[in-house]
Amino acid sequence: MNRKSWAVFWLAAVLLLFVFNSALLITDSVESNYALTAKEMVVSGDWLSPQIYGQYWFDKPVFFYWLTALGFKLFGFTEFAARFFPACFGLAGLGLLVWGAKKLFDDKTAFYSGLVLLTSVEFFLISKSVITDAILFFFFSGSLLFFYLGYSTPQKKYYYGMYACAALATLTKGPIGFLLPGLIMFLFLAFDKGWREIKHMKLCSGSLLFLAIGLPWYLAMISLHGDAFTKTFLGTHNFLRATVSEHPRDNVIYYYTLVNLLALFPWSGLLPQCLWQKFVKEDRLQRPDNLTVFLVIWAAAVFFFFQNMATKYITYTYPLLFPAALLLGRYIAVNGSRVFSRGYMLFHGIFYAVLAGAVYWCRFRGVAPVQGEFFVLLTALAGFCLVYAVKSYNQKYLTAAVAAMALLFNIALIPSVAVPLSELRSGKQLALQLQAQYPEKQEIGLYGAYPTSAVFYSGKKLVKLLPQGDIEGFKPKAFSWSSKNVMPYAELKSYAAVKDNVVVVQKKSMRDFMNNADTYLLVAGENKGWYIVQG
Repeated sequence: MNRKSWAVFWLAAVLLLFVFNSALLITDSVESNYALTAKEMVVSGDWLSPQIYGQYWFDKPVFFYWLTALGFKLFGFTEFAARFFPACFGLAGLGLLVWGAKKLFDDKTAFYSGLVLLTSVEFFLISKSVITDAILFFFFSGSLLFFYLGYSTPQKKYYYGMYACAALATLTKGPIGFLLPGLIMFLFLAFDKGWREIKHMKLCSGSLLFLAIGLPWYLAMISLHGDAFTKTFLGTHNFLRATVSEHPRDNVIYYYTLVNLLALFPWSGLLPQCLWQKFVKEDRLQRPDNLTVFLVIWAAAVFFFFQNMATKYITYTYPLLFPAALLLGRYIAVNGSRVFSRGYMLFHGIFYAVLAGAVYWCRFRGVAPVQGEFFVLLTALAGFCLVYAVKSYNQKYLTAAVAAMALLFNIALIPSVAVPLSELRSGKQLALQLQAQYPEKQEIGLYGAYPTSAVFYSGKKLVKLLPQGDIEGFKPKAFSWSSKNVMPYAELKSYAAVKDNVVVVQKKSMRDFMNNADTYLLVAGENKGWYIVQG
């Protein structure tokens, strides 16, 4: 690929990952937990033990909190600061993929692999989100990439990169950072009968490197907090997460199939024919090359590992996009635009047309928070897809057209859908109103859903109010999902009876609040889904 193509590629990557980040508010509940913990790290000056609501918080290791806190130190307590390092690591993950594809294949494959990843839906979403997954993706992928480079080349120094990346992945997400890559390596060695390679894998020096990077923080936590750390971090957030579902409604066999069809869009439809070409020749199964085997094992192990975990999250299988992008990039590089059938292109165009229509419908019916500035672009893009599908499906620049349409569509969706959706799921406006209306009050009661983002933006202490009968079940307990309930709480009736206390009540919970408060309160303000009441 020429320099001009690469320049356009990296410019598009920077635009996609960094533009509009300041407009995306911190949302509840996941993003706000990370953001508030990092903010308290900066405010308290304690960069060792993560805290939230003034309580020690051991849901995740410290590395992502360090990055987010560093972003706050550089740019202040802003949305851009919170999203800065996820975007940086999204860009770094893209760079790692391109570099790895050049090492494993060639420049052309590297370009198309990068194009697949860059324009995939999940890459775009996660690289702009205040969560750990963009960072984990980089280190997780790095550990496996360096493993295969060490395995397949005479340069065994690559194994040191494997150990370092595994250690940093463990500092980002916990034991999964080395256990799952280790499982993938084991399965590949077993399939390839490559056990002799173990003696070249720098086990002693590499293990020391892993421990030197990954172990000190864990030892410090055990030394400082003892059972409180091990029971919460290892017990609740690792063992319990794997054995007891946090969201039972998601425990369906097709969950990650649907997730990954959308995650890889618009390229997911190419994966079956890509694998067919690799594994079938003249209607007979064949063993593909070692690299293909490794990439398939990598993707399949991630998929089935998390499919068999009790708790499911959309982002858990995100690491499989790296091997999938490599496989698809190679497939496109070898076969060119003929991989796109007329039917595939027609489906591609219809999908965009339906999505644009859905956006219009939501806009004019008022059923979802969308804005209209980019509707023309969305509609034009959908129309272009349809025209191109019918008239130009076999043209030379078809791959570039698919990527360009996906990229533009993703960018258009940020101000049209993502920004208003973040406003709906954030307590920022409520926080600003509380600051303006009650500047002197440092503590405010809250009844209903708990918007951690309002704590982040306001700097106030929000006390979750509960009826007497609900308090015992709410109290945090070891080896239970209730251990996540670390926000301050109080009994509703007693709190509401204090004359000067201010209470924020979720609108849909207002009737229940009045029935349980057993006192006369006046509405002192209103903000979207909330009432502000005072005695």
